[in-house]
Amino acid sequence: MKSTLLFLCVVSVVVITEACKCFLSHPQTNFCRSDYVIKARILGESNVDDFRKKYKVQVLVNYKSGYTRPFRDSVIWISTATQSAACGVTFDIGSTYAITGSISNGEFRTNTCTWNKKVTDLTSFQRNALQNGIYRDNCNCKIRSCPHNVCEQGEGCLAPYATSSCYDEQAACKRSLGTCQWTQNSC
Repeated sequence: MKSTLLFLCVVSVVVITEACKCFLSHPQTNFCRSDYVIKARILGESNVDDFRKKYKVQVLVNYKSGYTRPFRDSVIWISTATQSAACGVTFDIGSTYAITGSISNGEFRTNTCTWNKKVTDLTSFQRNALQNGIYRDNCNCKIRSCPHNVCEQGEGCLAPYATSSCYDEQAACKRSLGTCQWTQNSC
């Protein structure tokens, strides 16, 4: 009787991609960490290369105080990765957005880790917080997310994961009577 050996070969293909890695943050946290926060109308776009794109925007409002640029009604270019690249942001031509990002070597940059939202998609609370300086004036207050909805006491405002979107859309962390606490909301 012949003995037949059977060899089983398993081939595994692993694809490694460079994805955009960032933690989602409250709009106030994004505002405070950003070099610029503007309301801008998207005028046009231009491909820089296979991985980068620039958007021509008209600045309607500069929400960040203390920065000399961008000025109201100025036209600037904002650089981002292309949609197919990691962290790429896509804006609709003709639409108006609240855009946050960094400035490096005079270049305005943004990506999916910052807060970029159509103005029409902002909640009334978010519009109010931007227009009336609620986010800007409370950058000294820190917002802390609570993993597994277990919040340990500490400095700042605590946001349980289960309700974090409610806090993102309806609340800001404000200093009142020497401590930071959430604005009144229904979260």
